[in-house]
Amino acid sequence: MAGVVRVSEDSVQAQHQPPSSVQVVKLPSQGQVLLKLLVHSVAMFTLPFVAYYTSKDFLEKEFGVEHPMNFIYGALCAVVMVQIIIFSYVYQAFKEEQIAQKVKAALKKE
Repeated sequence: MAGVVRVSEDSVQAQHQPPSSVQVVKLPSQGQVLLKLLVHSVAMFTLPFVAYYTSKDFLEKEFGVEHPMNFIYGALCAVVMVQIIIFSYVYQAFKEEQIAQKVKAALKKE
């Protein structure tokens, strides 16, 4: 019986299991990237105006803040809203870049 190799079911099943360290990473498509840009562009155009007028009216009605301070506080709220939108867009782009780098590194290992 020389040349006969015995293979148990356990060793066959162990060979067909994927390694536990492999992670499936999905890169965003071009449509998803364009949709993200569109959403942030619309937010950049609308949300600062909403923040300005909402905060100006709220401060005027609820706290009695008068001209010119209610305009200044409204403008500050609009600026903060712009900063939040920019930060959100940059953060999401940064995370996508990290994912792309991980995929490139994984492909180089293979």
